[in-house]
Amino acid sequence: MLAEVRHQLGIQTDFTHVTMGMALLLARVLPVVILTPFLGGESVPSEVKLGLGLMLGLVLFPAIVSQIQLIPISAVVFVALMLKELFMGLALSMVVGLVFESAQSAGGFIDTMSGTNQAQLMVPQIQQQTTLFSNLNLQLTTVIFLTLGGHHIVIQAFGDSLAAVPLDRFPRVSGGFWAFTDLILRVSGDMFRVAVALASPVLLATFLTDLALGMINRVAPQVQVFFVAMQIKPMVTVVIMFSAIHLIINRTVDEFGVMFVWMKKALLLLS
Repeated sequence: MLAEVRHQLGIQTDFTHVTMGMALLLARVLPVVILTPFLGGESVPSEVKLGLGLMLGLVLFPAIVSQIQLIPISAVVFVALMLKELFMGLALSMVVGLVFESAQSAGGFIDTMSGTNQAQLMVPQIQQQTTLFSNLNLQLTTVIFLTLGGHHIVIQAFGDSLAAVPLDRFPRVSGGFWAFTDLILRVSGDMFRVAVALASPVLLATFLTDLALGMINRVAPQVQVFFVAMQIKPMVTVVIMFSAIHLIINRTVDEFGVMFVWMKKALLLLS
């Protein structure tokens, strides 16, 4: 019966190979769907994430049609290929989440310097309690990413990864394993750099506010600058944040470009 259905649909490949190929493809796609905030993150039900991953798998399926017959059906080799696909998905999700993690960290820096880290909100994408500006930065970064069509570039990157590292092969790591490790370390270091860059206007303003209050305290020790700062610094933070919002948006867009460059380098090193 299955053979007749396959003949009627014009499918020349055995269903076993199709199923195994789709399983390997989903192992590469699902980590990005589950871990990245712009696709919903932890707030999206598991059924929806699985359905979205399956839909992306169907979109990318024509790219693996020529590879399906080459997939080995041996249990040991297939498990090894599955682990390889999970590694590919986790590597891509780490690079794709660079700016999002940096934006959240930048918000944490701002809240710590301004003294607003006492107030916390639930962020749906990560299902965690975060501070006010951390939440704001993450939501703003997600909106910018979707507005720029970054999700389309991520889907294109999946297609490029299938050409660079086919499902039936292991990464050749053309530049050597250390070159790829160095890239991952540089991406991790870039998270701190981007976080400081996005938070720099507010960090500078709050530092100058602390400096001014410290000078006032030296001139008039009877002034309780600690309690005064609790009122002034959050106000200064809000004013500077929204005055420099265009600079933050422009820097975020530039960092998205850097993130896509890192993604291409990662695929090049793995191919």
